[in-house]
Amino acid sequence: MLRADFKSLSSKTARPAMPRISTIKANQRKEEPKKLKIEHEVPASFTDPQKNPYLDPSLGRYTKVEPRQRKHGKQFQFVRPGRYVEQADKLRAEAKVEQLKAEIKERAAKARLEEEVLDVNAIRPTEPPLIEWWDAPFLAGDTYADVDGFKLDGPDSLVSIYVQHPVPLQPPGSITNVETAPSKIFLTQKERKKIRRQRRMEQQREHREKVMLGLLPPDQPKLRMSNFMRIMANQSVPDPTKLEAEVRKQMKARVEKHEAENRANRLTKEQKTEKHESKAKAEETKGIISVLFRVRNLKHPQHRYKVSVNARQLHLTGTALVCPEISIILVEGAEKFVKTYKKLLLRRIDWSVADAVPSEGSEEPLRADASDDKQDSAEQLDSLPDGAADVADANNECHLVWQGQIQERRFNEFRVRDCPTETQAKNWLAGAGCEALWRVAKQFDPENSASGMEPLV
Repeated sequence: MLRADFKSLSSKTARPAMPRISTIKANQRKEEPKKLKIEHEVPASFTDPQKNPYLDPSLGRYTKVEPRQRKHGKQFQFVRPGRYVEQADKLRAEAKVEQLKAEIKERAAKARLEEEVLDVNAIRPTEPPLIEWWDAPFLAGDTYADVDGFKLDGPDSLVSIYVQHPVPLQPPGSITNVETAPSKIFLTQKERKKIRRQRRMEQQREHREKVMLGLLPPDQPKLRMSNFMRIMANQSVPDPTKLEAEVRKQMKARVEKHEAENRANRLTKEQKTEKHESKAKAEETKGIISVLFRVRNLKHPQHRYKVSVNARQLHLTGTALVCPEISIILVEGAEKFVKTYKKLLLRRIDWSVADAVPSEGSEEPLRADASDDKQDSAEQLDSLPDGAADVADANNECHLVWQGQIQERRFNEFRVRDCPTETQAKNWLAGAGCEALWRVAKQFDPENSASGMEPLV
């Protein structure tokens, strides 16, 4: 009875069945907003300022009393991908262009290009000669007007029945066949370490295989103070003190063996000299380079000492001529040593500062052949008046005038010579067949010459 009453009561209070549809607001149909309906029309007297004293004509379109319709919500408008990136790139490009313009303007102002005016008459080509030098031996006159006057016959004519063959000259350096000669390969430090590691691994592998086959006895354990207790842990050690002494003895023997091998591989003084000379000769086979320097003042013994000693140590030959107006330094040797000598004269030596000549107790290492130059420089320093050696020429400088490859050496050694006159300097150079180099050094102008850049390569 109670169960039937409960069922009848629950059936009356139960919720009505709802249709099975989606309740998400995004999926529900959007209802259009209701338009407000105007019940009465606005009378004309309301918008007339004469009849309506409360009307403000400056309101414009807001004078209407009809209700304003509610606007629909704005939809999303996504930005095109890459739009702001393009704007940023454009701004960067404009900033870069402005920066370049500012730099160009600054350079132009610095070089005073804005005020410089190019004169048309400043660059005037030279007029051609009446006749060229290669045509002069074949012409009878001084012009090309006389076409019939050619020197083709007679004793003064260069035309003959003989064929002139030029004398073949050997190149200044040895030329190898590029096709057959292998190219020189330089390995990096990482590659050299890799090759060394692979070689040592191969040697260890071969040694282990020989030990496994019984061809070699097994290696004894390398005992040290830090590992001998761990290695000898499985063996009974009645006297640990004796074992420690044995370990120290092995360690000392290994050190002595290592030092003995180093002493055996160390070269003697004669072997070092021979090795150094052999390397110098090998470099010389690649070609001999001649270099000419111009120095304003080479009278100080300290400068002479550096120029002479370094030239001998680098196996360079040549001469240094000291004249009242200018001084020249002419050296010749292997390209590698000449490059080092150029760096010394053009970079390292401060020609405006003169220090004292190295004393007997100087720590600077010198070669045996430099002792004579050291003694000569000291004698020259003593012969100068008091205070003359310490005076430095602030305008003194060194310039590279000429550099080229020659076939063979023209000097047997390097010497510094004093020449009171230019004639004496020319005679010294004429003996070696390079008298023209004095004229080149004399006419050299570091400000207006391309060689004033002093290249080091």
